[in-house]
Amino acid sequence: MRKDNKGITIIEIIIVISIISTILMISTFRGISVLNFKERKELLEFKNDICYTRNKAIVESKLYSIDIRPDQNLYIIYSHGRTKKAIKRKEFIKGIKIRYTNIKSDEIVFNYTGAPKGAGAIFLENRKGQEIEITIIPATGKVNIHFDR
Repeated sequence: MRKDNKGITIIEIIIVISIISTILMISTFRGISVLNFKERKELLEFKNDICYTRNKAIVESKLYSIDIRPDQNLYIIYSHGRTKKAIKRKEFIKGIKIRYTNIKSDEIVFNYTGAPKGAGAIFLENRKGQEIEITIIPATGKVNIHFDR
């Protein structure tokens, strides 16, 4: 005698549900890591631009500055010669937000030795609300990034 079972067992249902949930979890984690990658890339670009500005001031023996504009969530790099010329304008669009700075006039000016006139800290925030602090050390112009954990 042959039995024709057309139903499915509870074990088959559990296996299918676990496979589907695993696939959905992978895509969710991938989306989160991409956002974190884009934020970190944008943050590193900002740090590198500060270092670039300092190095340009040393190499060319003239003033360079970074004008930080928290209200517009952007910064502008300037070369100071006979006139003040904008070199780069960068707006944060990947999730980083400039909250405020404790730098006078929100402008870091590097002299020909690379020493900043406007040393201090820039306070940023990522999409998760975590605070990120970028500090520029007086006299040396070294740039450090501190994450709120």
